[in-house]
Amino acid sequence: MRHRLHSKDLSYDEILGLLDRATGFLKTVRGRERLNLAEGKILATLFYEPSTRTRFSFETAMLRLGGHVISNADMGATSSAKKGESLFDTAKMVSTFADVIAMRHPVAGSVAEFSTGSSVPVANAGDGAGDHPSQGLLDLFTVQQEKGTLDGLTWVMVGDLKNSRVVHSQCTYLAHFKGNKFVFVSPEALKMPAEIVESLRAQGFEVKETEDLESVMGEADVLSDTRIQEERFASPEEFKKYFGVYVLTPALMAKAKKDMIVIDPLPRVNHIDPAVDNDPRAKYFAQAEYGVAMRMAILAELLGL
Repeated sequence: MRHRLHSKDLSYDEILGLLDRATGFLKTVRGRERLNLAEGKILATLFYEPSTRTRFSFETAMLRLGGHVISNADMGATSSAKKGESLFDTAKMVSTFADVIAMRHPVAGSVAEFSTGSSVPVANAGDGAGDHPSQGLLDLFTVQQEKGTLDGLTWVMVGDLKNSRVVHSQCTYLAHFKGNKFVFVSPEALKMPAEIVESLRAQGFEVKETEDLESVMGEADVLSDTRIQEERFASPEEFKKYFGVYVLTPALMAKAKKDMIVIDPLPRVNHIDPAVDNDPRAKYFAQAEYGVAMRMAILAELLGL
C-alpha cells in the first residue's frame, strides 16, 4: 500500500508517469465521459478545512473513473472529531468503509499522522502551510500541456510564499527538471522559506528574490500567482498589512511575454483583476480541468488500476 503524502516522495520517473497518465485521462475529462476502471471502489473525501476546487476535483475524478464517493466537507464540526476522536482512530474507522481517502487539514503533518491509522491509501489534499502534492502536480501538468515542456522555464512565484503550500510543492517537483529559474516575489515577512531557497541553489538553480512584481514581469514564462491567505495569519490586523499588496492587472500583463501563462490555485480574493480573465494567457480556470485528469491519475495509481 502506498500513500501520497509529500511532494518530496515522488521521483522524477514517478512524476513523468503521472503526467503521462493524466494526459491519457484528459480526453475523458473533456468529453465528460465515465470509465469503469474503478467500478465498485469508494473514495472518502475528509475535509477539515474549506475547499471548492480540490474536493470537487477529487470527487469528480473518482466518478469519472467509474467509482463512488462518500464525503464530509466539514469534518471539524460534523464528524466525531467534534467529540474528541483522534486522527488515528478516524482513519481506522473510515478505512473500513472506503478503498482510498483524500484528506485536507489545516495543521501541517496531520494527513501523515492520519495515514498511520489507515488500512487504505491516503492522498494529501493539503495540510496547512506545509504541502499540497496533488495541486503541485496539476500545476506542472497545466504548464506541460500549455508550454510543451517543464525544462528551461523561468517561474515567477508571487504572493504569500511563506504560507503557500502550493508553491512549496511546485518547487519540490520542479527541482527534478533541468534549467529552470526561480523568481520569488513577496513582502519581506512572507518570503519563501529559507530551506527551499537554499535547497534550490544547492542543486544549481538560479534563484532571485524581490518585492517588486512589475520589475520581473517580463522575465516570466510562468507566473505562479497566489493570494495572501488570511487563514494563515495570527490576527486580522496582521493580514490587513499585506492584503492587496499584489494585484494582477491588464497593465502588468502588458509587460509580460506574449507566450507567458498565469496559473493560480484560487480562490480569487481581490488579487486578480477580472479583466485579466479574457487574456488568453490566463490559465487559472483551465487548471480545474487539468486537475481532474491529474487526480484521476493519482487515484488510479493508488488503487492499482
